[in-house]
Amino acid sequence: MNAMTPEGVIRFCVECETGKACDASEIEDLETWRAELQKRGWLGHDPCRYGGLGFGNLSKRLADGTFLITGSQTSRLPKLTPTEYAKIIEFNLERNWVRAVGLTKPSSEVLTHLAIYGSLSTAMYVFHTHIPEIWNRRHELNIPATNAKVQCGTIEMFREVERLLQDRTVSQLGILAMGGHQDGIMTWAQTADGAGTTLLQFVAPRRNI
Repeated sequence: MNAMTPEGVIRFCVECETGKACDASEIEDLETWRAELQKRGWLGHDPCRYGGLGFGNLSKRLADGTFLITGSQTSRLPKLTPTEYAKIIEFNLERNWVRAVGLTKPSSEVLTHLAIYGSLSTAMYVFHTHIPEIWNRRHELNIPATNAKVQCGTIEMFREVERLLQDRTVSQLGILAMGGHQDGIMTWAQTADGAGTTLLQFVAPRRNI
């Protein structure tokens, strides 16, 4: 199978309990950045990209140790409510299994998010975006990248991200590229603003026309 696997394909078992995932106040910071990322074309839906599938997802760690993440294939929506979020309350890597609460299934990239949270106690937000301008220049920009043979949303990707984050330099950089997931970029930080502005630092300034 080609390593350039598409967005939106769930490769783990999901046990989803019907219930309220979160309050609106808990996603305000994520929604602020979703709007900005969509405006820039780094998250969303484009019929000419990735077979027409939605791309990009955001998450945050809550005080009780659970995680909120945007639902699968919700990136095409201009604005999300708590209905389109899932709360991850438990996962088992060996079983390739995730238990969530919500009215939508969690993003197909949830394992990659969990790998970052599990590796870095200071990571409170994780953004998964698609930015060709960064991804195509990842080597030039000295951005660490996962093995191109590792598919997104898999146990192998979880372990590959863990491996990269064992390097303190990588963990402090706050960004990595997904080598086998076209245009895929992951950032993380203690705040939503931190995860978002990290992306901006790697993009050439726009010229006024």
